[in-house]
Amino acid sequence: MNRDDLERAAEALLDHARKAGADDAEVFAHAGRRLSATFEKGDLGQVHSDEGAIFGLRVLVGGRLGFTSTNQTGADALRQAAADAVAIARTSPPDDANHLPDPGEIDDGALLGPRRDASLAGVGIAEIVEAAGELNRAIVERDPRLSVDRASVSSAAAASLVLSSRGVRAFDEDAAVVLGVMALARDGEETGGFDSGGAITRSLDALPAELSRVSSEVAESCLANLGPRPARSYEGAVLLSPAAFHTAFVAPLLGALSGLAVQRGRSALAAKLDERIAPGLDLVDDPRDLAAGGACAFDREGLPTLRRALVEDGVLRTFLHNAYSARVSGVASTHNAKGGPRSVPGLGAHAVRVAASAPADAPEDLAALRRTLGTGLHVKRISGSVDPASGDFSGAAKSARWIESGEVAHSTQEVMLAGNAFEILARGVRLTRHTERVAGADLPYALVEGLTITAG
Repeated sequence: MNRDDLERAAEALLDHARKAGADDAEVFAHAGRRLSATFEKGDLGQVHSDEGAIFGLRVLVGGRLGFTSTNQTGADALRQAAADAVAIARTSPPDDANHLPDPGEIDDGALLGPRRDASLAGVGIAEIVEAAGELNRAIVERDPRLSVDRASVSSAAAASLVLSSRGVRAFDEDAAVVLGVMALARDGEETGGFDSGGAITRSLDALPAELSRVSSEVAESCLANLGPRPARSYEGAVLLSPAAFHTAFVAPLLGALSGLAVQRGRSALAAKLDERIAPGLDLVDDPRDLAAGGACAFDREGLPTLRRALVEDGVLRTFLHNAYSARVSGVASTHNAKGGPRSVPGLGAHAVRVAASAPADAPEDLAALRRTLGTGLHVKRISGSVDPASGDFSGAAKSARWIESGEVAHSTQEVMLAGNAFEILARGVRLTRHTERVAGADLPYALVEGLTITAG
């Protein structure tokens, strides 16, 4: 659907909601096309093509919330969706915090040009299949010991619209290609551990370089996983890759910054506002960074996105809020409503960036941080669990290396890691100036103190 068609259907749905008895109503519409191809164990497996539009309708009746969604745009279907949402609201409990935000100033179109490569909208399924096949070949042709379990490439071009009875009207478009691969190495009877990698790009011209980079990094890591030797048990400093740092520290930190988590007693940082919680660390949510995976002009409620410092020089500056959590806490929304058209707005960061709070003093890259570590464990990935409320975590180190005198000595057999994210962050962290994109976030390598390492 083009913008005119999307707005016409959304306006009709909004009108039906008012006529059905809604005091306020909001439509979040999403229309787009997604293509994907996956190679499994060297053979072409699933190929998908999806195209269509979904309309999510949130209504309020006397402070009671109702929600429905539909992928139909006929008059009868829209009228029925509105009637269902109002009927649900009338049976729901009232909540004074239920409300729709007033409009903010949307810089309409500010992100469209730089962020959306028009050529991506015209990508066909044959090109996606070829790209997935190239990702697979780029690894297996590098070394006969390598085997690809799964290689996938998908493209998506979509438009989003938020329209509300409060006067919110926000429209944006986006297009991107996402790739991912999981592989391992075998040498005779020995099988090394799996490793994985991925990337997102909004430029078709950049796709070949991303394919080459990801395939090279995964292949090198899988080969290095061969021939593991025992590590040592100890308690102290561990060097974490961006992915491992995200799993054990950034993810629980972001969870603890949720206004909803604070209100529900599930945040270990609830009483830490304006206190130093992570010396050496800056944490920013910057959805206006056009290179970020989560770049967007507005949030799920149609409010303009903002660059916001969450942790500044280790000091906690703010919690994240959507309209509901902001009303409960008696503060302004931070414009961090998240989600899609099939559910009511959630809450979360858009495009996170972590950096050293004193970059001039930070090690340049991984090699420099290894020298700072001297001797100890370097972990690429962590497979385990993190309690987002307490920060306690434990898990197995994957693709780990033992470092001696600042250099890689050997890959390690499986070891277990344990610690508390918030207690370790409070001790201070050393971060590289170099960052990598992981799970939509720009993250550095990190050297943290106080982890317990148990070698098998």
